[in-house]
Amino acid sequence: MIKYWQSMHDYLHFFHESKVHFDSSERTRLHTELWKPWQKLRCFDTDRAMEVLLPFYSATGRPAKNQPQILRSFILFFFLYSEGLTPSSLTLWVDRLKHDRVLAALIGCTTDSLPPLGSYFDFMDRLWAAPESDRYSRNKLLPASWNNKKPEKPKGKKQKAQESKTKITELIANRLMDGRDIPFHFEQRLQLLFYHAAVLPSIECGLIPKEHLTVSGDGTAVHTHSCPRGHHREDAPETLRHFPDPDASWGWDSDLEKFYFGYTLFQLSCYNSGLKADLPLLLRFTSAKRHDSVSFLVAFHELEKHMPALPIENICLDSAMDNYPTYRLLKSRNIRAFIDLNNQCGRPKTIPDTITIDRDGTPICQEKKRMVPNGYDKSSGYLMWRCPFGKDHCTKCKNSCTSSKYGRVIKTRPEWDIRLYTEIPRGTETYKRIYNQRTATERINNRILNDYGLHRMMIHTKKHYSFMTTMIGICIHLDARYKQAQAEA
Repeated sequence: MIKYWQSMHDYLHFFHESKVHFDSSERTRLHTELWKPWQKLRCFDTDRAMEVLLPFYSATGRPAKNQPQILRSFILFFFLYSEGLTPSSLTLWVDRLKHDRVLAALIGCTTDSLPPLGSYFDFMDRLWAAPESDRYSRNKLLPASWNNKKPEKPKGKKQKAQESKTKITELIANRLMDGRDIPFHFEQRLQLLFYHAAVLPSIECGLIPKEHLTVSGDGTAVHTHSCPRGHHREDAPETLRHFPDPDASWGWDSDLEKFYFGYTLFQLSCYNSGLKADLPLLLRFTSAKRHDSVSFLVAFHELEKHMPALPIENICLDSAMDNYPTYRLLKSRNIRAFIDLNNQCGRPKTIPDTITIDRDGTPICQEKKRMVPNGYDKSSGYLMWRCPFGKDHCTKCKNSCTSSKYGRVIKTRPEWDIRLYTEIPRGTETYKRIYNQRTATERINNRILNDYGLHRMMIHTKKHYSFMTTMIGICIHLDARYKQAQAEA
């Protein structure tokens, strides 16, 4: 059970009373280097997290204390770590709080009532839904061949490694369209916490639109610092080793063009054009060998399941997710797909041979020029394409293909190929404007890995990576709320 939950009202009152006892140097520090973290913490309503956390604590047994303080402590830790004001060690951070009453007051404690280090790890454990396992024990030994298999190296540059399981995207998409769940969802508690503590407040304050939402998705490589070969113990057989991060696996980093040992972080996000702020919506870690096309389908299912308030109208993805099952799934949900085309896909057989097309499905005229979208005929269900010269066809076209002054018009059906003939035609200004929002995912990846230093943290296991990334995601939302408050001031 939770012994006492410090409400936001109690926290603000406690901090106001604590400031009275600060000396001049502590007050100066609070209004200089700690000013932004302080103002952002005031925007973080920990009461929103209480309804999510309560079910994970037993009604009997020894009461848990300082749960909102632990949550604030993680957030303050990452704010200071991102600015280089504290090292990346959680152990050093907890020890520092004991000797710094300003930081202790910021999380809602006095220096003699701080939660111990073990309470931090207990907090993490309660937000992980996987069953108990002994493979993370310091004494656990695994075969020396554990996770030593690398995926097949892609043939082209900047290409993702191929998924080892064939037709898995079709199987998952069909499962979701049939309304069936996906098992082994260990991140569900973290995603619920993130939704209630970060996403919902951002919707309520206008950072995330309540209608016509454009969501972007992308995966990025996260390199773990553990040794992929494990460690040999003198008292163990040569064929057995201890692995500090048994969840990690080998993957292919398409940006660095090399193999890496770690995980794939896949996230869905949106962009606020008014504030020019990028906001994560869902964060999840997967195996490094898992293809992004599979990761997206699972992440999309979790987004639908845990975040029903998001009014998704468009989804923007890169060419790794360019497959028919993804298009069919999004179409079944009445969501418009904006997905970059994969060059490895050839001409669909469903398009008549009488029409010459470019790689993105745009018809090509006899002058080898791309034709221009000319609207949608609702009565017949055709997309219209006109001569690129338009009304100047007769005067500018050297090889007139028709006697019409307006030039030739070609009709295409979206049913011919849902990849090529999207509701908003590819190549149009509207398509480009919406698809440009996909860069939000790349900026968020950079903020998580570099600005907030996830790549530099010496942590192990999928559970710890998932928890720390969720805390960073909350920080990114608080950054945007602080930016919003500054703009309105």
